[in-house]
Amino acid sequence: MLDGLFDNIDTEALSSAVSKGAPILGSLIGTPATGAAVGMIAKALGTDANPDAIVQELEHNPEAANKLAAVEREHERELTRMNLEAQTARLGQVNRTMRAEAASNDAYVRRWRPTYGYLTAAAWFIQMTGFTVILGVVAFRTPGELASVVGALGAVLSALLGLWGIALAVLGINVRERSKDKQVAAGQRPKGFMNALATRIAGGSKTGE
Repeated sequence: MLDGLFDNIDTEALSSAVSKGAPILGSLIGTPATGAAVGMIAKALGTDANPDAIVQELEHNPEAANKLAAVEREHERELTRMNLEAQTARLGQVNRTMRAEAASNDAYVRRWRPTYGYLTAAAWFIQMTGFTVILGVVAFRTPGELASVVGALGAVLSALLGLWGIALAVLGINVRERSKDKQVAAGQRPKGFMNALATRIAGGSKTGE
C-alpha cells in the first residue's frame, strides 16, 4: 500500500541514511519493496512512514541506527528474500529492455552492450587505480595513518558493493545475450542451460548404452 507514495520522491538520501545502520533494509529503498521496507523502518523508529521524518530521526537520534540494526537481525532471512526478489525483478526489467533495444534499427542501440562493458571495465580500473595510489601515497608520506585510511576505503567499497553488484549482473546478462546473438548470426540455435544439460544427459545415456 505504501509503494505508490514514493513514486515521485528521491529515495537516495533515505537509502543512504538507513544503510548506515541496516544495509539490507537500505538496499530495498528504491525497489518494488520500498513500501514494505519503509513501513518496517517507521514501526521500528516510532515515526511516520515519511522519508523526511525517518531521515531526521536517524540524524538526530543516536539510538535510531541501533534499532534498525536490531530489526534487521531479527528479520534477516525475510529481508534477504525480499532483496533477492527485488533484484530479480529489476534484472528481469533490464533483460526485457535489452531485448527491445536489440530489435531496434538504430546502429548505436545495437552497440550499447559493448559500450557498457568498456565503461564498466574503465570505471573498475579507475576506482582500483585510485585506491592503490591513495594507499601508496599514504604509506610513503604518513605511514601512521595507513590503518585509518584502509578502514575508510573499506567503508567506501562496502557502500559501493550494491551498485557494483547490479552493474556486474547487467554486464553478465550483456555477455550472455551477446553470445546468443553471435550464435544466431552463425546460423546456430542458441542453447539455454536446461537444453545444454538435457543434451549432456542424453549423450551420457547413449554412451552408457
